[in-house]
Amino acid sequence: IFIAAISQLIQQLIANMTVVALPNILVDLNFTADSIMWVNLIYLCVFVAFCIPFSKIISQYGIKKCLYFSIAALLISVVISIFSFNLYMLLLSRFIQGITSASLSVSLYVMVVEGLSEKDLGTALGIVASSGYVGMLIAPPFMGLIIYLANWRLAFLILIPILIVILFLLTRIDKEWTIENEHINYFGSSLYIVMMFLFTLGIATLDEYGAIPLIISFILLIVFIRYEKTHPRPIYDFKLLKDIRYLIGNYAAMVTYFTTTIAITALSFHLQYILNFEEYLIGLVLIISPTIMIGMSGVAGKLSDKIDPRVISGIAMSFISAAMIIFFFIDYISIELIYIGCVFQGLGNGLFSAPNNKYVLTLVEEKDLPDAISFLS
Repeated sequence: IFIAAISQLIQQLIANMTVVALPNILVDLNFTADSIMWVNLIYLCVFVAFCIPFSKIISQYGIKKCLYFSIAALLISVVISIFSFNLYMLLLSRFIQGITSASLSVSLYVMVVEGLSEKDLGTALGIVASSGYVGMLIAPPFMGLIIYLANWRLAFLILIPILIVILFLLTRIDKEWTIENEHINYFGSSLYIVMMFLFTLGIATLDEYGAIPLIISFILLIVFIRYEKTHPRPIYDFKLLKDIRYLIGNYAAMVTYFTTTIAITALSFHLQYILNFEEYLIGLVLIISPTIMIGMSGVAGKLSDKIDPRVISGIAMSFISAAMIIFFFIDYISIELIYIGCVFQGLGNGLFSAPNNKYVLTLVEEKDLPDAISFLS
């Protein structure tokens, strides 16, 4: 649980902390305004593209082994980020970080679900999932504080000893988990990777040239579905989507991450550019939500072992909805109300993760677990 939680925290930190650093990176590495967007876009495209194909590789070659190599590759990518002296080095590091994060997002959860009994699963998933939310929420203030004290490279440097500790702890685990031993569908995987890369790129660049990759991705989607339905070993079992409960659980996760990411970005820019807060003050405001989440994660996990997870998730999304309503009026409200919005967001995210993840992942059979986790990611 500790390994999974810390790895999830680091993964989300790396994914989200560069948002605040982009202006500094632009000046430091002499980027153009057009090229700077690729720092986050390349990570996102690769992560989305590789999640589901990696589920088959991980479940066949071993969870612990893939987790170890992923953390090692993540460590190498962080070193490349620190010593980047041009655009291409930094983009290479972000490309590797996207691939390793895709692997981690599947292997961490499979390790927890396979390694623990069902009575402990709710609490464990609560800790791990909430660690991801905490990483996502503290990423902007963490980077903001580091930039205020030194520069953006130091933020990556701080992660190195933590990753080394994770690698050491992984060597202390004797057990290995493999779920299936079937031939990997390489053509289907390649088709999916290209399709999702173009889809993500198209969505992110829709105001420029995004329509072209978006149209191609939809054509590839039709080809992909037709191919997968006739293949004896598809990379994703479409039969899972026939369960309306499974669909709703995944939709709830998507909406929660979607709204949370928007809120963090908008709030960060509002505090920085509209209210003219210093970086460290922005960090103090944005740290409210993750602090509450840490307190709520264990509670939510234990509750999900006793109460219907759907009820807890529903209450959680009510808190998140209240926070979004407050942030909608951010131009007209006092800073005190913004604090209250952060509290509601922390309560909602803290209560949501564990019950919803447990609900979704316990709907499927063990053989479908990697598919379910990768789709949820």
